[in-house]
Amino acid sequence: MEHKVENLTFKKNDVEKLLLNLDLNPYSQKNKDFRYCLSLIYELIEEEFEETFDTKNPLLRNTDIEFTTSGSDVEIFISPPYAFDFYLKSRGSLYKLKNSYKGDKLGYSIPLDLFFDYFTGLDENIDLKETTENYRFFFTLTQFVKKTVEKLNFIPTVQCRKETFSVIWEPYFKNKDYLSAYQEIVQNDFLDLETSKKLVDRYLNHLIFTFLNVKSNRFKDLKSAAFFAKNTSHKRAFKGSDLAIDIQTWLDEMSLGAYEIVPVFDITKCDNDTGDKFLMKILAKNKTSGEVKELDALSDFEKTIVEKQLSWATKYIEDLEDVTLELDLAGVYKIVTQISYYLSQAGMEVKLPSDFDNVIIPRASINARVKQKRLGEAQEALDFTNNSIISLDEIMDFSIEIALGDGERLTPQEFQEITKDIDKTGGGLIKYKDRYILVDKDETEKLLKQLESKPNLKMNKIKLLHSALSGKIDEYDFDYDEAFAKIISDFTKVEDIELPENLHGELRAYQKIGYKWLYTNVQKGFGCCIADDMGLGKTIQVISLILKLKAEKKLKAPVLIVCPTTLMGNWERELENFSPSLSVLKYHGLQRELCKDVLSHDVILTTYAVLRIDKEEFKKHNWTLMVIDEAQNIKNPGTSQTQAIKAVKADMRIAMTGTPVENRLSELWSIFDFINKGYLGSISDFGKNYAVPIERFKDSARIDKLKLAIAPFMLRRLKTDKTIISDLPDKLVMDEFCYLSKPQAALYERVLNQSMGDISSAKASINRRGAIFKLITALKQVCNHPYHYLKHGDMSQHASGKTQKLISILQNILANDEKVLIFTQYKQMGEILEKIIYNEFSQNPLFFHGSLNIKAREELISRFVNDVREKIMVLSLKAGGLGLNLTTASNVIHYDLWWNPAVEDQATDRTYRIGQDKNVMVHRLITLATFEEKIDKIIKSKRELADTAVFAGEKNIADMTDEEIYEIFSLA
Repeated sequence: MEHKVENLTFKKNDVEKLLLNLDLNPYSQKNKDFRYCLSLIYELIEEEFEETFDTKNPLLRNTDIEFTTSGSDVEIFISPPYAFDFYLKSRGSLYKLKNSYKGDKLGYSIPLDLFFDYFTGLDENIDLKETTENYRFFFTLTQFVKKTVEKLNFIPTVQCRKETFSVIWEPYFKNKDYLSAYQEIVQNDFLDLETSKKLVDRYLNHLIFTFLNVKSNRFKDLKSAAFFAKNTSHKRAFKGSDLAIDIQTWLDEMSLGAYEIVPVFDITKCDNDTGDKFLMKILAKNKTSGEVKELDALSDFEKTIVEKQLSWATKYIEDLEDVTLELDLAGVYKIVTQISYYLSQAGMEVKLPSDFDNVIIPRASINARVKQKRLGEAQEALDFTNNSIISLDEIMDFSIEIALGDGERLTPQEFQEITKDIDKTGGGLIKYKDRYILVDKDETEKLLKQLESKPNLKMNKIKLLHSALSGKIDEYDFDYDEAFAKIISDFTKVEDIELPENLHGELRAYQKIGYKWLYTNVQKGFGCCIADDMGLGKTIQVISLILKLKAEKKLKAPVLIVCPTTLMGNWERELENFSPSLSVLKYHGLQRELCKDVLSHDVILTTYAVLRIDKEEFKKHNWTLMVIDEAQNIKNPGTSQTQAIKAVKADMRIAMTGTPVENRLSELWSIFDFINKGYLGSISDFGKNYAVPIERFKDSARIDKLKLAIAPFMLRRLKTDKTIISDLPDKLVMDEFCYLSKPQAALYERVLNQSMGDISSAKASINRRGAIFKLITALKQVCNHPYHYLKHGDMSQHASGKTQKLISILQNILANDEKVLIFTQYKQMGEILEKIIYNEFSQNPLFFHGSLNIKAREELISRFVNDVREKIMVLSLKAGGLGLNLTTASNVIHYDLWWNPAVEDQATDRTYRIGQDKNVMVHRLITLATFEEKIDKIIKSKRELADTAVFAGEKNIADMTDEEIYEIFSLA
């Protein structure tokens, strides 16, 4: 009676979106910190949960586990008790369990929480062969609950009693794959459905509350945290209100944006001469089908969903009882400026008349000219050898006008004329020529005061540079003459410097430009962000800079490089290949130590996770240069990881990323806050000056100003740029290195040791060959993904270093709206990749394999070639290696490598052939410290014999001694 769950893989819950519409606190708890506490809980679990329960508990071999139900609770009986006794003693447990008989079986009943603790500490890749069916079922249930927590697929809810209540945690079923896995778990042959559900709920709460108890010192507002971080009861009555209902009403806001049916606020202009009357009609839209309906046409269930959302929207728009509302310009103005943003963030839609596509926001503008006799002083103003305070009015003449965003200017008198009725109307939208100007009474008064008053023109030099590049001084636009423009142009020129002599490699023309650009910025004391497209070689440009700094004796302290774990191997190899003269220390792993002679190394290489954990150690040093790769890892300013990165002291800073902005402009601010702190102002200043006007109002003028402001410090080249295409080879092959995950490494060792026993004991030659080839296949599968070998357990990307690397590459490819082919030798691995890719990107990749008939194959090819939405195709190498023309893809990923490079080349040629008008990027995934790396070196050293190097060369693997075989396959 085996209970198997096909797939424990599901997408991580987007907590940021979940908390987006949540007020800071419930209505009756205004002075508390509820949302922050909730956010911190999710953040702590995301970053630290996995390592907390890694206790490696022993297997209970030949131990029977029986489940019995008592009401809605589950009781656990273990027999015989000896193995569990040994486990308790090994943990120093004080539990005294009394032996009893159940039928003729000697054992004891154990508390459920103790049972949870034992199973939580089991290695997810442990061999379960000598265990019972009940044991294996509970092991699978444990893995599911742990993945529920790790992937943040849970939300808080209120559990009410007569006079008290508790806040507990429950599974969150928005993700269909998660719901499917949940249903497979609770529908089993061991417990009835309701008991299974309650068991999952109890286990989930046990894990979360146990974890939060360990992290209790991380909460500043203990009173707010007490509601979520402790499983305690609270009184419902609170100052005349029901606190339980108040908190649940607040928590219901987390579901906004998750509904299939959403309200649409459709605003149309009435047919009147003045153009100042509007109608707003409330409709409902199905997000999947796109169908829009009148509210009367909805089913009762759909109406309930829409009414719940409209009830929340009344915080922003009153009188929503009426389906149709009349609005004047002031009403539309309020929706445009204050309301539409919040409605759209909650998943609702606001449709405005086409006239509002380009609403003008007036601004005060400073027009400046360099005084004739002060040109030299203006040039000195951008000498950054010091950041002294300067007074612009001493070197420039100024006038102040009103700018309308498109070059048109109004004098103070003209602006006063068009806003003369502002006292009566309170502001709103004013018809001006054939457009609308957005005005507000308070803002207009502020503008008029700006026109009359003198702006503060004393500032430090970094603020002057931002003002000059962005065209903005505080609340004023900043326009200047050609003389000052030339000074700015000269300042931003890139120095022409030689490449370092000890660079082992050739830079392409665009890479030389990038190297010189990096050098110019750091020499002037500025941090910078190199944001080249994936595959354009950001790493070698940064390595060239490090070599140059060392050659010029400017490395007074080491360079600190921080990257995701998936890129650690790539950095090691590229530093080794391009700069063997650099002394590199890898700071990673359980035995890591920043030794006393850390200053004797040129480069310290570590990961984001390690730096976050050991931040105090890193803060002890002042680094010459700090480089962060995949800088989108600090996109959220408030996370502990971002704060740890920014707390490290460094003379120079470089950020590397292929996706500087993924969702919000605040991500760009966070990167600039790292490279040039203060340059874009505070996060609130940035929101007011850029993020809100751009994200909410699509303000093209602000977009242009932001581009100008960041241009000197952010370099982004795309593969599609004409100057880049001409400089790239038609086919660029990149080895992508990764490490085994911890569970993978343990499984690899176990499989190798078991197989070596079989090889050593095989007497007949044919049996020995069979055992060797069985080992090769098994280790290939382990390197691919533990699930590929085990056929059960965790199918997520995190279980395999190779799938983590794959997802990282795919993120960049999809961000550039490109297509990709992924080749694997194994159909089952293709099926695993299908599920992992869907869970990460919410899109089903096409899967081309040998079991498809001709018609199905042709349909898949046609969809991939002709449908712009189809970005990813997975192919089994034998089925997809020959006879296909898939030149719409410009990226190829070899997930697992054949040892015959001719077969690999044939697969690559599906994209790299006649008709391909793009450069093809080929990624070969190789697992470091395993036989994959060793075999790859053999292939590269004897490429002309590559097809025989393994199976038919001078010395076949099958003819090697046991010691030689172990040497090739053992972990380095």
